Amino acid sequence: MSKDAKVERPSDLSRDVVRQYLGKIAWRRRMKIQQRANFDEKYPEDIYTAFLVSGSAYFDKEILIARKRELAGFKPWKTFDNGGAKIFRQRVPGRRYLIGADVATGRSISSEDTDYCAAVVGDLETGEEWATYRARVTPQDLAYDLDELGRYFNNAMIAVERTGDGGTTMLTLSGECGYSNVYRHREWWKRSKKTTKQLIDFEGFPTTGKTRPIALNHVNQFVADYPELIWDEQFINEALTFVRGPNGIPKAAPGCHDDTVSARWVFHFVRRVQLGWLIPWEMKSERYIPADQITEE
Repeated sequence: MSKDAKVERPSDLSRDVVRQYLGKIAWRRRMKIQQRANFDEKYPEDIYTAFLVSGSAYFDKEILIARKRELAGFKPWKTFDNGGAKIFRQRVPGRRYLIGADVATGRSISSEDTDYCAAVVGDLETGEEWATYRARVTPQDLAYDLDELGRYFNNAMIAVERTGDGGTTMLTLSGECGYSNVYRHREWWKRSKKTTKQLIDFEGFPTTGKTRPIALNHVNQFVADYPELIWDEQFINEALTFVRGPNGIPKAAPGCHDDTVSARWVFHFVRRVQLGWLIPWEMKSERYIPADQITEE
């Protein structure tokens, strides 16, 4: 160093910045001790922990956030319609696939937002996600898109949630599209008090007060046991804002969507039926199981 060289000393401004930074570190440490488990909810560290909602979340938040971090930078094999449809990996000839679909009802999420039609394609044997679909389309257009997806994935069975406009989608799918591999739900049916009950097959999946808790519990179980088989980040986002209401019934938080969650409860219920693990007409009522009470099967 030459004799004329000047040694730079930190300015008063630099000292102030350092003091502020150290002060923030000290404050964060104090708050983390005080808030404990509630700290990440109130003071999210990054965009992932910002998804943490109140303690009434239905799915395991830590598992979902960990999987979301793992998917950072992941790109699907193919993407269509500006991201509305994604194929995560190429189909495998001979594999059996299943599609669970939820038809938009036109329900308002906010003053300028309505729900979506959504579907998920999964491997029947493992439950792993292979493709996903989410778009604002008519029930008829959804049927055409499901027909295309189903034929690509080895003529996959398609299970459509039949509430609301689901009937229109199923009619278009089996009629105009000529798609035959559509899920038929078997259940007890009674015309009147005088007639005897009989087992009847109906096209589509019925979301009822009895089937919904069972179906959602299976989604919850899958998230807890096999998060590595989930590839749809949109589902993770919706699952993080899927919470228990005042009456204990899980639903989307105000202003949030649950379309991809709905598609998955259809998928996981029907998957178990197809594998022989669940017999619809012999089901017993269940309560919604919290994530911290999920046990390995």
